[in-house]
Amino acid sequence: VNSSATVAELGTRLRETKMVNRASTLCLLTTIAMFARNLILATIFSPSSLSATLVPLLAMTLVAGFWIWQDRRIEDQVPGSLTLTSPISVTKVIWFGAIFIAIQIAGTLLTKYFGSYGMLATGIFGGLVSSASTTAAAATMAMHGKITAALAGSTTALTSLASAAVNLPIVWRTTKDKAAVKSLTVRMATVIATGIVAVTIDRVFQFSELLVRR
Repeated sequence: VNSSATVAELGTRLRETKMVNRASTLCLLTTIAMFARNLILATIFSPSSLSATLVPLLAMTLVAGFWIWQDRRIEDQVPGSLTLTSPISVTKVIWFGAIFIAIQIAGTLLTKYFGSYGMLATGIFGGLVSSASTTAAAATMAMHGKITAALAGSTTALTSLASAAVNLPIVWRTTKDKAAVKSLTVRMATVIATGIVAVTIDRVFQFSELLVRR
């Protein structure tokens, strides 16, 4: 539901159970789940945006999956169980709606004055707050013809990688473990870099735009 809230909860529980060595794996798993959620949201509201969304998110998922596979032999020093509270609440639903409206307004204004770059910037900054709201807002704008489906897809990819980057300071704040944060930073950097390269190539060569037109 909310990847940042989930990472914060996991970080706290991992520190309490002395399983901080699992921080990187669990954070990457949460990130993959966030990618899948945003892909589904974008596809529901704007099916045509899939051409620009799928490749960057799939590429980042594969990189994250590779790092998780690398951690498969990690052994926990102290066995423990994680008890997570529900990430769903009325407050969070209202927050989601408020961010959704704010992103639509900001996206419309920035796109009007700065074109596609304004919408991409909205995606990045929106991802620092709520990538789900930003994805839904961008896809809805594409559905109503305010932006192209390809631009909505690229915005979804950028907001997803921005949301992934937010997890780093959250893990540091909750675990206070330098080794865990250093390992996660390196791995998350490769995931984010992969996404940036994929989106940049698509925006420069307009591959997704051509697919949508066909």
